Amino acid sequence: MGYSRRQMLGIVPVAAVSAAWPGVSAAARPEGGSVLIRNVHIFDGRRMLDGRRSVLIRDGLIARIGDLAPEGVAVVDGRGGTLLPGLIDSHVHTFEGSSADALRFGVTTELEMFGEPGQLAAAKRQRRSRKQVTAADLWSAGNGVTVPGGHPVRPGYEFPRVLPDTDLDSFVADRLQEGSDYLKFVYEPGDPPDRPLPSLTLAQVTATIAAAHRRGRLAVGHVEKLKLYVEAVRAGADGIVHVPYNAVAGAAEVEMIRRSGSFAVPTLSVVDWGLGAKSLLADDRITPWLSPTQEYLLSQEPPERPGRPDLLGIASANVRRFHAAGIPVLAGADAPVRANVSGASLLTELEHLVRAGLTPAEALTAATAAPARHLRLADRGRITPGRRADLILTSADPTRDITNLRTLHTIWKNGYQVDRTPPAEVRRSSASMTVGQTSTS
Repeated sequence: MGYSRRQMLGIVPVAAVSAAWPGVSAAARPEGGSVLIRNVHIFDGRRMLDGRRSVLIRDGLIARIGDLAPEGVAVVDGRGGTLLPGLIDSHVHTFEGSSADALRFGVTTELEMFGEPGQLAAAKRQRRSRKQVTAADLWSAGNGVTVPGGHPVRPGYEFPRVLPDTDLDSFVADRLQEGSDYLKFVYEPGDPPDRPLPSLTLAQVTATIAAAHRRGRLAVGHVEKLKLYVEAVRAGADGIVHVPYNAVAGAAEVEMIRRSGSFAVPTLSVVDWGLGAKSLLADDRITPWLSPTQEYLLSQEPPERPGRPDLLGIASANVRRFHAAGIPVLAGADAPVRANVSGASLLTELEHLVRAGLTPAEALTAATAAPARHLRLADRGRITPGRRADLILTSADPTRDITNLRTLHTIWKNGYQVDRTPPAEVRRSSASMTVGQTSTS
């Protein structure tokens, strides 16, 4: 079923959005990607700046920060709220409408870790533009590097796969020609345990990474088991978009991963046994903004959410050890796998990271400045002059309590205020594909 942009977003006046929190007032609807946001505390992606300040946005970019006069642009009074960079989700899979769902919850950039290459040309055009948009910007791995019968398994999902005699250099070149921004490989022999799957060999993983690096591109891996994680990092992987769920890493393994310089995207939300989903559905700060598709996905229960309750404890212990050792941790929810949803589930992912040992500010960095740095997104992730004006405003300070991120009030994308009204109908054809999946991706 197709949906118009108006049906998908439910356009309403910005004044109606602002009325949800009387602490913020706007002198006029900001137009043209230019606005002055005044009287706010600022988390710049790495730290809280002192005092209350103003941020001047011109033509979709952050122009200046300080004690500023309006200079002929619309003014928004933040009245002591906290202004942060737009969030970056470092592990998603998109479908019709999902990037609009993400934007309504402050995720202004998504990093897809397996997806249809047909959408990538349009994604590149959007993220180069500073026009008003209705969905998060997208970077993507496009078609991942995996073997016939290997993960991901979905009936009717056909794309090029690696055979024993495949020239990996040419295979990688073809993926980049399709529009992939980076490479994702799957190194997971025997996953899941009750249905062993074939996988790339370590030699093929090594060749894939080398081919990506020869072309100046990153190579990241779907790896969930500790032994294989270490092997992939040793082979040169720039990052792994999960953490091990089967065993807690020892000191020698953690040190080896640290020395490699690779980053980790833990995706704790896919092994939390529905805890995050339940908390979102029970929170009236969240539910008014959920689309019917998000509500549908969050309501899924085991066996639709396969796994074991102990996996979260194992994965969280690895996050704690990785972070303590200085291994970069980036935030990603792996939506819509295992009933997670675009946008909202990143909030619970950050809460998981804090419970695993990051401070609230460090968790926020994991969803702003850190992915911008490690995934080479030079124009976003910080509140600093010259960066894209992708911003979110909360009524309470999430650097003190990460759950305050749920007080999200106002979102700007390219300097334009985002309408948060959800669509009225369920995109069931897209959402239903996630139910019954038995492995993360």
